[in-house]
Amino acid sequence: MEASHHTSDLDPSSVLGFGSALALLDSTEEVARLLTGALRSMGLADLQAVILEAGAAGAPCVLGSVGARPLPDPVADELRRGLPVGNAGDGDTAPSGRRVEVPEGSALAGQGIDHVATVRLGTLDQHFGTAVAGLVEDHTHTPLERSSLQMMAAQTSMALHRIELDQERAAQAKALRTSEARYRELYENAPVAYVSATAEGEIRMANRRATELFDAPEAALMGRSIPDFCADTPEGREAARELARCLERGTPVRDDEVELCLTNGDRIWVSLTIQPVETGGDTPERLVMMVDVTERRHAETALREARDELEARVEARTAELEQTNERLERRTRRLKALRDIDQAILAAESPEEIAGEALRRAEQILPCERASVSIIEWDRDQATVLAVRQEEEVLAGGTEIPLDDFYLTETLRAGAPEIIPDLDEVSVETARRIREQGIQSVLCLPMTVEDVLMGTVKIGRPGPDAFTEDDRHKGQELADHLAIALRQARLQQRVETRTTELEQANERLAHQTQRLQTLREIDQAILAAESPEEIAAEAIKRVRSILPYRSATVTVTEWDAGNARVLAAEDNVVEAPTTLPLEKVHLSDALRAGTTEVLSRADYAPVPDAQARMDEMGLQSILCVPMAVEDAVIGVVHVGRTQPDAFTDDDWRIAGELADHMAIALRQSQLLEAVQAQREQLEERVQERTEELESFTYSVSHDLRTPLRAIDGYTRILKEDHADQLNDEGQRLLNVVYESAQTMGTLIDDLLTLSRLGRHEMNHVRIDMEALAQEAIDEVRRAHATAAVTFDLASLPDATGDRSMLRHVFSNLLSNAVKFTQNEEAPRIEVCGEVRDDERVYAVHDNGVGFDPGRAKELFGVFERAHAADDFEGTGVGLAIVERIVRRHDGRAWAEGREGEGASFFFALPPPEAASS
Repeated sequence: MEASHHTSDLDPSSVLGFGSALALLDSTEEVARLLTGALRSMGLADLQAVILEAGAAGAPCVLGSVGARPLPDPVADELRRGLPVGNAGDGDTAPSGRRVEVPEGSALAGQGIDHVATVRLGTLDQHFGTAVAGLVEDHTHTPLERSSLQMMAAQTSMALHRIELDQERAAQAKALRTSEARYRELYENAPVAYVSATAEGEIRMANRRATELFDAPEAALMGRSIPDFCADTPEGREAARELARCLERGTPVRDDEVELCLTNGDRIWVSLTIQPVETGGDTPERLVMMVDVTERRHAETALREARDELEARVEARTAELEQTNERLERRTRRLKALRDIDQAILAAESPEEIAGEALRRAEQILPCERASVSIIEWDRDQATVLAVRQEEEVLAGGTEIPLDDFYLTETLRAGAPEIIPDLDEVSVETARRIREQGIQSVLCLPMTVEDVLMGTVKIGRPGPDAFTEDDRHKGQELADHLAIALRQARLQQRVETRTTELEQANERLAHQTQRLQTLREIDQAILAAESPEEIAAEAIKRVRSILPYRSATVTVTEWDAGNARVLAAEDNVVEAPTTLPLEKVHLSDALRAGTTEVLSRADYAPVPDAQARMDEMGLQSILCVPMAVEDAVIGVVHVGRTQPDAFTDDDWRIAGELADHMAIALRQSQLLEAVQAQREQLEERVQERTEELESFTYSVSHDLRTPLRAIDGYTRILKEDHADQLNDEGQRLLNVVYESAQTMGTLIDDLLTLSRLGRHEMNHVRIDMEALAQEAIDEVRRAHATAAVTFDLASLPDATGDRSMLRHVFSNLLSNAVKFTQNEEAPRIEVCGEVRDDERVYAVHDNGVGFDPGRAKELFGVFERAHAADDFEGTGVGLAIVERIVRRHDGRAWAEGREGEGASFFFALPPPEAASS
């Protein structure tokens, strides 16, 4: 390493200059760098370093150099860890007096340092760090160098101490400034008013809230005396004197409420607090805090006034409630009496009992000498007395009085009570008789229900004008209760009567329901039966549950043959089915005319055989019911019982209904048999006609084609071999004959196809209709000149049917579309389909010539054409083939279009599951 230059004659002035330089520095790092530089420049060390104690960062700071080079990082780290020179901060301020060896392999040894000397940097109670002086081998410090090193360490310690003190004073000054700013901010922005004042009350300083409270700027408040702001009232003047004493003496005041008068004349209330402040000067200060409580004081005043008003109202209301309570007590007693009357009324069972019970308890409500209850019967123009309460009853209960003799004014009719002050002034006869019993004044009370006057309650007293308004109200309450009770009694009577009627009706309805149920079962059995005998047997077997009998038969009459055919017999000596001559069956003229009758044994005397059968079965009476259809008797139902005259009107009705059902069923059975026979005949005729049609079709197919082939062959020979021998007209006529023969051949083919459709056995399979339509399009393209035609094929739903027949449908519709779009500049044909209302609907649209919409239904007929044959070729059979095929698939076909706007042909097929079934 490069060693420092050592001299033995150290200049003392250098040490003094070092001390002067330290006085100019203000950071510990600068002091450390100055010390290490001085050690190097004075030749006091070969490696010089300063280890400053750890600060807020946590790790010690190492500054120094090796000669003129910076201190290597490994050496700095080794010194920072305190190795290998040990702890230099042991309180010893002198350099090491002994040689401290540096261990081999250390970072210091790597720099050539053999030993080091350390000096503590610090005061008695503070430690700032350590100064390190490293020397190479054979170099040691002289006494002067050690003294210089000690002196420089002491100067450095004082400089570090001075810097720390300066930093502490700067921090304290900054904290003081921050505290003063925070206090000033709190003072200015406090939510309450602060005022600093002298002991005399003179304002020295005011915050923003104080200026807002006094509604004046701070300059206007300065110098004003706080007691002078007190209101000029006896209470305010006393408060000003007390406030001045407290300010002068420095007596603390807490939350004292004072009324102040502002400079603008407004008055406010404040809660005032005074706190003496020790400033350390000769002039004492007082901190005055004021909070505006004006609103609270006003609220307290309003609350106090409201409380006083409420107390007055409560006292008045209490007096009213006491009076009301007295009335309620009287009302309660009256209601108790009315409740007793209601309970007695509920226990009563008739209007008379209700009225009597009410009058017996009316004394509790309305004391009187006489009381009566009367009901008005408007339809009979009279009144009936229900009950009277009097020692000597006059006009006792049950008395009927004509309305002309019954006291009933317009006031009472209108539903309002009326007081008769003196009966002597009433000219009605009933009034005179009551007056004779000592009654002079009467309270007349109407009983109304739903604004209808149903009666009156009359209360009598012996003195004149003996009723008050309170009596009127009490009496009307009694009358209202009685009206409701009497109304309910009437309703109860009606309900009981109606209930009895409904029970009887229910019995009849149950019987009718059973009868209808039996008849319905008979109808169902009849529908399930297959012959007249089964129909009759099921009917008489099931009717027994509603029409009990000993024996029953059903007989149809064959008037033309003179026979009676017994279709069914139940518990009868005659076995069914059997045929009897009419003379052995009793059929009276009434029965022949369609009239029901009951016959006894004596009535059967003209027919001994029938009478003998009655005796054998023990029958005494037989209900004979004719079965008639369109006024013609077709048979008789006989129902027999072992008692004479054993049939009621209800039995007649049941038997009549049974006979009507039987007549209709038997008639329908006869008609069904006739229809079945006729259908079989028609099927035979259809089979015969079908065979004839097939024979005719075969003849047409072969007999007509032979001459057509001859015509076609000869015309072709003429055209090919002799055309030059014909003039233009001859050639035209020859072409006409040839084309007509071709058309005739096509027509025969179409007719044969149409005729075979009815005999073709259908093979139902599931069909990909989109693929089928594509095949038809390809076929049409090959058969026609369709280069200019645009075909649009949309997605089509699948269907179930005969694939070859449905291909005919698409081929015919597409050929038609090509034919009728041949004159269009841009012919377009669209094939689409959808599922609509559970049907598969397919359509072929074109933009061709269209057709008259009025002929849409006619287009599907044989030989029907929408246009003239000269305009468009064709036989008029194609759409008929389409309609026939679709109809055989249980579908339908239709067309839509307008002339010049194109045409659309639709066909709909049933869903696959329906088509398969």
